[in-house]
Amino acid sequence: MLRKNRNRLKVLRAEHAITQMDLALEVGLSRDRYWRIENGYEQPTPTERIKLARALRVDVDALGFQIPEAKAS
Repeated sequence: MLRKNRNRLKVLRAEHAITQMDLALEVGLSRDRYWRIENGYEQPTPTERIKLARALRVDVDALGFQIPEAKAS
């Protein structure tokens, strides 16, 4: 499932003609952290999702990341 998310984030970034480094700086992430998210190795936190969506001027759902479900006790 992460691979689909990777492609969506990369497409959105390309549509805005912004580099990985510029987007990472805009949302307050290290270049390495952003790279791991875009390439499907890690999921962004809820706060990172919001910042990415704002920077790309899209709804959070448009990023394509699944929101982790809360674990039942």
